[in-house]
Amino acid sequence: MNPMTWSELVGHCNAILPHIVIAATVCAVILADLLVSLRASRRVCGGIALGGTILALLFLIARFAPSAITGATFRGMFVHDQAGTVFNAILLLGTVGAILFSMRSRELESFRHGEYFSLLLGGLMGAMFLVTADNFVLFVIGMETLSIGSYVLAGSAKHNRLSAEASLKYLVYGAVASGVMLFGISYWYGMTGTLTIGAGGAELARMASTDPANQLGVLLVLALILVGVGFKCAMVPFHFWCPDVYQGAPTPVTAFLAVVSKTAGFGALVRVMLPFFTMGGAAGALNTAALPIMFGILAIVTMTYGNLAAIRQTDIKRLLAYSSIAHAGYLLLGMTVYRADSIEAMLFYLFVYLFMNLGAFWVAVVVINRAGRSDIAAFRGMATRSPVLATTMFIFLIALTGLPPTAGFVGKFMIFKVVVGAGLGHMTGVGVITPMAAFYFSIALIGVLNSAISLYYYMTIIRAMAFDAPDGGPVVQESGWDRVYAVGLAVPTVVLLHFSPILAIIRLAAGG
Repeated sequence: MNPMTWSELVGHCNAILPHIVIAATVCAVILADLLVSLRASRRVCGGIALGGTILALLFLIARFAPSAITGATFRGMFVHDQAGTVFNAILLLGTVGAILFSMRSRELESFRHGEYFSLLLGGLMGAMFLVTADNFVLFVIGMETLSIGSYVLAGSAKHNRLSAEASLKYLVYGAVASGVMLFGISYWYGMTGTLTIGAGGAELARMASTDPANQLGVLLVLALILVGVGFKCAMVPFHFWCPDVYQGAPTPVTAFLAVVSKTAGFGALVRVMLPFFTMGGAAGALNTAALPIMFGILAIVTMTYGNLAAIRQTDIKRLLAYSSIAHAGYLLLGMTVYRADSIEAMLFYLFVYLFMNLGAFWVAVVVINRAGRSDIAAFRGMATRSPVLATTMFIFLIALTGLPPTAGFVGKFMIFKVVVGAGLGHMTGVGVITPMAAFYFSIALIGVLNSAISLYYYMTIIRAMAFDAPDGGPVVQESGWDRVYAVGLAVPTVVLLHFSPILAIIRLAAGG
């Protein structure tokens, strides 16, 4: 292999400039923490982390131009394309929200913050490499960098038993999931002779389509890899960690896991599955309905379990954990139809989910700060005590349900439209419904019914805010910044109902 020239190195570094900025910010945060007092640690380290993340986001925005350079860099290990750029933008925006939450949360005010913000940014950097990797070496490094940081962050509340328990459970489940995924990657390498995701996936697809005997082996490889990726997505049956970790971890960390970790998981899933589907046609590269049916079943089980389990929850963080599982199910519907419009729908859904989920967690942070607890009863009487927070929380919950006039409605509508369109594409004539058409219509209907179920437990919070009398606990009185943050997240949750500008960028990414 020829040595890399200076011009090649500069070009490669330019491709990962946002990643380099995040890495430099990690170093700056650690150094700053050594030079400031304990009292100033959170303000200084948080400010540096926030500034570095925003700077990386600004560098990334330049990549959205249609003329932006795309292609593989670092000898094919890193894919520099528009889809990866959109995923990274969502990751950076989600981390900005998590940093702001961390600077305001009382759960994190009793210790130095250099290690906390460096782990947060380290996890972000791992996620950014994960969603743009085209080689399993970089893929695994990115996933484990995100995972290890997340394990420690879940136990950030060092003197809280639930936080320590959450960290331990997350570590144990994560180690098992990573081990199974690595086992699948070893089979991938054994069958293809390469760790490159694109070329190796194309070879597996070719093997399966030319010899039906290979299909079972290919499906086994994908299923094993799906264990590790599904763990990050919080899809059933790899969801066991989610409720306990969300409840035990500090709320800003929970928000980070709900947005950044989930987005990274679905970005990784898109990368791995891309070679196995045709982008324009109805038939998959495996020449079988096995993959759509597998993802359809996972979607049904994930969304149904998440919604039904959320009904019985009395803790807001556990409720949002099961809600997160249900939303993973809605996103999995997009994986049953892997075309450009399906990627477009998933990317838009993740972009909208960023704002409405961060908004719900922000209101939860304020309530937990003031009330000192995270049960739904702490929200009682908020409509009269704290009308701004109550109004914005109402918007976030309606958006999570998928009702108009919020962008959450558009996100779910696009997912369901893609699935129904796939069903119509499998019909052989007017009124002639094939088994695959019936499958697509059925999972779309189940998705709509699950959205109706979710309205019940979201309305539980709305009822507590609007109709229940306060329980005599501490008054929830938000500060000016609390109102600014809440409104700032609520505005795009509504404004993105007019989604044409964002959709234009996402369509570019879906085609790239």
